[in-house]
Amino acid sequence: MNRDPESESKGWWQTLPGLLTAAAGIITALTGLLVAVHQTGFFDRSRQPASQAQSELRPAADGSHPVQTETAAAARVTGASTSRILTLPENTEVRSGQVVFKLLSSRLDPYSPNKVSLHLTVRMTNNDRYDANFWAASFRLLVDGSLQSPTNNLDELVSSHSAKEGDIEFVVPANISTVGLQMGDIGDGKPMITINLQPPRQ
Repeated sequence: MNRDPESESKGWWQTLPGLLTAAAGIITALTGLLVAVHQTGFFDRSRQPASQAQSELRPAADGSHPVQTETAAAARVTGASTSRILTLPENTEVRSGQVVFKLLSSRLDPYSPNKVSLHLTVRMTNNDRYDANFWAASFRLLVDGSLQSPTNNLDELVSSHSAKEGDIEFVVPANISTVGLQMGDIGDGKPMITINLQPPRQ
């Protein structure tokens, strides 16, 4: 069977536009990929250090308000002060009915540039024949003439003739020198333990 050279040449020229169109599509796709990679900063060698980038504000996912990175928030908090163990006073026990509260330890932690967190560990001994509540409602802190409630939600139950330890936290101004802790009996004029928040003298 004889082939027509003219028809073969015509068929080859008919497929050439298709090849050119495919090549143009590939080039367009590669160009778009390179632009997308460049926008991500992959080729940018002058990017900010990781520590600096993390300390900046970035927009929230919904675009409503900027959200600060955790690194920046931590840097701001630790800039207020450092954690410090406080010296306990001579009197650390308070009796309330059949219950005895004993202050075991106290510590100041950084909270914000103008505030600190007072962290207290207390042991409650229940000498009654009934179970007793060991909760935040039994504690108050006298700060600059005002009684403050704990910021955490301690809520435990101490069985009869047993003891349990718990943590109480208060947030106070960083410039306060002394505070008064009430345990068990709370309110104006109730007994309190004075805690010195000042650092020891060098």
